[in-house]
Amino acid sequence: MEVENSIFFAEVEERLREGQRVTIRMRGTSMTPLLRESDKVTLAPLGGEPQVGDVLLFRYGRLHILHRLVAREGDRLVMQGDFCVGHEEIRRADVVGRLDSVHRRNGHSIGVGSAEWIRLSSRSLQLKKARNAGRRWLGRKGRRQLRPWYLALLVILMWAPLNGLDIPLDNYILGLRADHLLHASVFLPMAIFVFDLTPRRWWLGWLASCLIGLVTECGQYLLPYRAFDINDMVANFIGVSLGWLALKLFFSHFRKK
Repeated sequence: MEVENSIFFAEVEERLREGQRVTIRMRGTSMTPLLRESDKVTLAPLGGEPQVGDVLLFRYGRLHILHRLVAREGDRLVMQGDFCVGHEEIRRADVVGRLDSVHRRNGHSIGVGSAEWIRLSSRSLQLKKARNAGRRWLGRKGRRQLRPWYLALLVILMWAPLNGLDIPLDNYILGLRADHLLHASVFLPMAIFVFDLTPRRWWLGWLASCLIGLVTECGQYLLPYRAFDINDMVANFIGVSLGWLALKLFFSHFRKK
């Protein structure tokens, strides 16, 4: 029999006020990878002022959330999940308890403040920084800023007189010609920069990307210092298709979550 959240957390708050520790099961992925949905967490009474870096249980409207304290200014606390972009602003009085320990599904327990906890917490925050940097540059705004630079680089690599640079593009790497690998790798990220132009009809974006690959290769036919190669065109199409496939799998993965 399931208990309503309001009743359940009213009991949790009451026990914490009485000075008891309470163990509950994690819900959601907002603190991934530090805390997982399969974990159980033990909460303790706050017992002093919260410090930046503490993981706290707090009231937020009708919800109870377990997130990290990332900033404090007097009575105002800023909370954020390690896997979140947004944050919550609360008052000191909204804090219910402090995370004391984590219990993995395999029975392994990690106490907050232990060397293992410090290592895992540090890794989680580093991953958060990397994700935020990725969101900043690969989000809609970032893609718009990088798109002209990417297309300019594409034109330079496809149409510039690279033959005069004596670059050994006819060498083989793992049985594949270096110039074919170059063509595929250059077109691989195109899906990222074209996706937001056709977000609901991804196949149009794939088609447009293939068309760009066709035009850039055919353009070499008109240049006296470059040569048209059907194999390079195939490499362009393979790079485009792999990029779009990776993007589709990425979005499918997060939709399932």
